[in-house]
Amino acid sequence: MIKPVLPPVCYTEQGWFDREQEKIFGKLWLLAGLTQQLQAENDFIVRNFSGVPVLIQNAGGTLRAFRNACAHRGMPIQIADCGNRRLTCPYHGWSYNGDGQLRGIPNEKIYGLCKKEQANLKLHSYAVETVGNFVFVNLSDDPLPITEQFSDDLLLLLREVSPHFAPEVSYSTFTGHYNWKLNFENILDWNHAQFVHKQTLAPLLQFESGGGFSAASKNVSILFGPDSPLSDIRFTGELPPADPIGLKDISVIGRSSMPYTQRWFAKLFDAPLDPGSFFACNIFPNVNFGSIHGEHFYLQQFVPMAPDRVEYHSWVFTARLKHGVPPQPHLLWGIHHAEKRVIDEDVVLLNGLQKSLSVASTVGTMGDHEEPLAVVGRWYMEHLQEEGLS
Repeated sequence: MIKPVLPPVCYTEQGWFDREQEKIFGKLWLLAGLTQQLQAENDFIVRNFSGVPVLIQNAGGTLRAFRNACAHRGMPIQIADCGNRRLTCPYHGWSYNGDGQLRGIPNEKIYGLCKKEQANLKLHSYAVETVGNFVFVNLSDDPLPITEQFSDDLLLLLREVSPHFAPEVSYSTFTGHYNWKLNFENILDWNHAQFVHKQTLAPLLQFESGGGFSAASKNVSILFGPDSPLSDIRFTGELPPADPIGLKDISVIGRSSMPYTQRWFAKLFDAPLDPGSFFACNIFPNVNFGSIHGEHFYLQQFVPMAPDRVEYHSWVFTARLKHGVPPQPHLLWGIHHAEKRVIDEDVVLLNGLQKSLSVASTVGTMGDHEEPLAVVGRWYMEHLQEEGLS
C-alpha cells in the first residue's frame, strides 16, 4: 500500500495553483504545437498558457515565440487560433519583423516617437525548442536546457517518430472542470482503462490475468525493432525507481501489447510501423502522446486555467500515406471522433472527482501499481511546498 502524497488542497486552492504557475509552468518547457501546423512562411498558432497569451510564428523558416501583445497598446497581434498572416497588429497597423523588432508604424508622425524610441520597441519573445515535430516554448527569462527536463530516451523517441507523421493534423480544444494534475495522474493510471473505457479502449487492449498489460514484441516493429534507433530505448517499467527523484524521472514512456487487426485504412500506409502494440509518453507537466499500431498518433495537453478548470487540447494525425494517396480528412475525423469518446469518458469522472476533493480532508489509499503517481507527487511537494503550508 502506498500513502497518497498530495493533500486535496493541492487540487483545489488558489495558493497552490499560483505556485504552480510560478515554479512549474513559468519555468518548464511547455508543448505549443506541431511543426505540421507551421510549415509555410507566416503560419502561426496562438496559445494561452494559464493566462499568458503566446504566439508562435514561422518567420522566414525559423519558429519564433512572442507574447501575443502589440508593443503599442497590448492588442493581440494574431486574433485567430491559427492561420497565415504577417506580424501586423489589427488595431493600429503596427508591424514587426520576424525577430519581433518594430518594422513600421502607419501615420508615424501623430505618435511623436523618435527613431531611438522606435528602435527600442519590440515584441516580448520566449525561447523555442523543436524536438522532431514537437514545438516547445519556455516562458522563463532564463530557461533551463530542455535536456534537464526530459530524458535522452524521451527526446530520442520524439525525434525518431516525427519523420513518420503525415502533414495533415486534426485539432480541437474544450474545457474541463477539474484540476490539471488529475488528468496527468489519470494517464499514468493504466488500470482504470478496463473499467472506464469498457466499450471503447479496453476491447483493443490485451490484459494479463492479474490485470496488467502484456509486453509487446519488438521483432515486427519498424519503430522499435532490432535495426531501429529506438531498439535500445528503456521503457519506464524496465527501470528501477529513481532515488532521489529528478525532473527527468517523472515523464514516463510505456509500450504494451495491442492485438493487431488490419482495418480498411491500413492499405493507405506503406506498412504498420508498430503492429501489435501501443506506446504512450506521459510528458510532464501536462502532455500525453502515443500511437496505436504506429498507424495513427494522438497528442493531448491539459493546460491549467484555474484550480478547477483545464483547457484540453487534442491533436490526431496518421502515419505518412503511400505516395500518390491524397489527404484523408474523413479518416482523421473518424479517428478523432473515437478519441474524443474515450476522452469524454474520463472527463465525466474527473469533473466528479474534482467536486469530491473540494470537500475532502484526505485522499484514500493507493496500490503498488500507482507508484508513478506517488513519484510525481513527491517531486511536486519537494519543489512547491513552502514552510507553514500543508
